Amino acid sequence: MMRYLPILDELFSSDSFLFALIGLIAAVLAGIKMKKAKNSLTALLVCLAVYAVCEAVSNFGTDYLAEFAALVVGTVAIGGVIGFLISFVIAAVRK
Repeated sequence: MMRYLPILDELFSSDSFLFALIGLIAAVLAGIKMKKAKNSLTALLVCLAVYAVCEAVSNFGTDYLAEFAALVVGTVAIGGVIGFLISFVIAAVRK
């Protein structure tokens, strides 16, 4: 399964979790500033779409620079998904 998801595999096997941590912190802060659960949900879906595109690029790309960029952006997007999920829950609890 992990051979089809190289970004997720790289996240668990190296220090790239730091990029996910950056995305997580940025997403939580942005989600708290949004103050609406609907906006956090939209941002969560956008981050999920960015991650899916990055996975596709890293699976089908042959250019090393594009694959590296997809790895970094996809890892940050994973952190964003988790962060906006947290901020979505926070906004829903506040309401």
